[in-house]
Amino acid sequence: MNRLVRGILIVYSFILAVVGFLFFIVVLNNNMVVALTRLLYSLQARSPVKAVFIVLFLLLFAVGVITLVFALLSGRMRKSRLRRTEIGTIDIGVDAIESIALNSAKSAQGGIKTAKARVYSSQNERINVELTAVLYSDVEIPVMMSKVQDRIKKDIERYTGIPVSNVYVKVSRVEPVAARIER
Repeated sequence: MNRLVRGILIVYSFILAVVGFLFFIVVLNNNMVVALTRLLYSLQARSPVKAVFIVLFLLLFAVGVITLVFALLSGRMRKSRLRRTEIGTIDIGVDAIESIALNSAKSAQGGIKTAKARVYSSQNERINVELTAVLYSDVEIPVMMSKVQDRIKKDIERYTGIPVSNVYVKVSRVEPVAARIER
């Protein structure tokens, strides 16, 4: 999820929390119902304020619908990926695909100390792979991560038959290579 979407979700969640709190207060206090009704009636009587509130509520509604659609259609793949064959279906779990990505990354000899893989669905029955890695300091990051990307893409497509759209590699940290002490 990018920063813009997170920001919109934070603002929208705050607005919903305030509206929910107002409804809670209205339920607890009958005088608040009368005061809120008078406020809404007086605002409704003024045309410029009425137009502003209509636009504001339509904007909130649109953001709510967009948030719902985004939450339902994006994100991490749920449970598995089905492949159909002549005999039946093959159910490949997300964890299996992530394990293949991790094994590929570590076997690419790209100087990866630790890594975490996530698999997301993409368009046209494809997947996206995101690898967050901690590297050793003696690694040429662009060259080696390009090799890691190619290896992950080829291995997932070869072992599962699922096409990969993109492989994103995020280098979160670079740590020094520990010196070995020989005895």
